[in-house]
Formats: sequence, C-alpha cells, structure tokens
Amino acid sequence: MTAQPPHDTESLKLLRRPQLRRFLLICAALLTGLLFALSLLPLPSIALADTTSASDNPLEASVERFLMEQTTSLGDQVSVEVRESPADLGPCASPQPFLPRPGVPQGRVTVGVRCDGDGARRTRYVQATVSATVRHLVARETIEPGERIDAAALGWQESDITRLRRGYLDALPQAAGMVATRRIPSGATLTENMVRQPWLVKRGDTVTLTAAGQGFRISRSVEALENGGLGSTIRLKAESNQVLQGKVTGPDQLSVDF
Repeated sequence: MTAQPPHDTESLKLLRRPQLRRFLLICAALLTGLLFALSLLPLPSIALADTTSASDNPLEASVERFLMEQTTSLGDQVSVEVRESPADLGPCASPQPFLPRPGVPQGRVTVGVRCDGDGARRTRYVQATVSATVRHLVARETIEPGERIDAAALGWQESDITRLRRGYLDALPQAAGMVATRRIPSGATLTENMVRQPWLVKRGDTVTLTAAGQGFRISRSVEALENGGLGSTIRLKAESNQVLQGKVTGPDQLSVDF
C-alpha cells in the first residue's frame, strides 16, 4: 500500500470545511427555532392556576373574599385560610356568607353561608383561620390594681393576631387614663378586661340626677346603687325608694331623658 501524497490530504480538508460550516449553521438555526417555540408556551396560565386553586370551589372562594372584606381594619398583612369540610354537602348556589358573631373576625372563626337551591334556602357553616400582624399595646412596667394608667407606662408591639387574646387594645386612649382592674405584669398585652374608666359616681353616694324633656328640666338628689364611669348607665334610688336608671355625665352627676 502506498502512502497518500500530502497535497491530497490537504485537498480533502479544504473540501470538508464548507460542509462542517453548513452543518453548524443548520444546528444553530434548529436551536434558535426550538428556543422560540418554548417561549410561546402558556407559562403564565400555569402559574395562575397554582395561585387561584381556591377559586375552584365557589363556596370557599366566596368565604375568603368575604373575610378579606371584613378584616380591612386589620391592615394589609392579612391572610385567610378556609378549611375544607370533611363532608361533601354538594353544590351551594349563590353563596351568601355572614358572621354568626358580630365584630372583626380574627384567629379561628366560623362563617355561615346561605345557599339558594331547590326552591329553599339552606345554611352551612365553614371554618376558617384569619391571620394578620397587628400593632397592640403592652405594659412597659408593672401596673398594680387600682392604679391610674399613665401613657408613659405603655408601649407598642407587633404580633400575629392568632396568638393574641380577644379584646386586645390597639389605641392609646383605650388604656391611657384608665384604671387597672388587676395586676398587669411588665410586657403583658393589655386587654379590655384589664382596664376600666375611673369612677365618677360611687355606690352609696348621694348624687344629682337631672331629668330633661321638651320644655322642662329638673334636678333632684338620689342615691347611686352602682359605681359608674363617664357615659355608663347605672341604677339609682329616689327618695320614694323608686329604682331608676341614669347616665353618668360627670363627677356625682347623672342624667335621664324623657
């Protein structure tokens, strides 16, 4: 066998280079087309399906929307989780959620849902959890029972609402100037049952009752049968031993309207 002359090998290499270049160009064109086709896939619709899975159940979706509307006062960091019922109660036509208990829903709540169907209205009850980060009052120092609460003894803290007791205080006037009904340790969250208004009328004291009506106004001395703060309604006893009710309007002052 004779060796191939060197100039023939070089000629073959020159012939193969254009073929290799065309092959690479074809591969690049195919890759570009594939990437363009992938970019046309409906990826946004896939992501949307993941975030709107709750809307698959109209009843749960209506409860979630209802609770979000009812909790706008809690701020922007509110989340609602509707728990599925273990029993299949069938479809609910035109769901109309409502709260069995008045007030802003928070923590674990029960929502009633009226369903129209088959010519009759049915009511179902759905369990849900409302979570939110809220700002509330805490004691900066220990406050003793009967002590008048000064604003300097109060501070602010943010907590998950599901970890707070109902009736927490979230406004300074709700506690500043009030009287502690119990010992409040430093760092404790203040609630409604920890404070009361200062007594302007005390049980057993003789106070002035003012009765007013159209064209007349009279005052008389009566005995207070209960303690009362500003704006509260308490029982009182007149000279004839008649028991009435009056609204506290000031120190040892009550009023009744006719």
